[in-house]
Amino acid sequence: MAWYDEMTWCDGCGVEITWGPVLTDRRTYCCHECSQDIPCACGERMELDEEQWSKGAASTFAITNYIV
Repeated sequence: MAWYDEMTWCDGCGVEITWGPVLTDRRTYCCHECSQDIPCACGERMELDEEQWSKGAASTFAITNYIV
């Protein structure tokens, strides 16, 4: 796990973790897929969230009806 200025990075894919991480064997992962060496889409989800915010979207829930 890498911490820089209060930021947490995934030990699997390297994405910045801004939500509750998955902790496995003293390592920090962004999701269960990364903790099992399975490719994940967390980085793509973060980019989508950033794009929605930059376009003025109220929230991910308002757009998808899912709480992220």
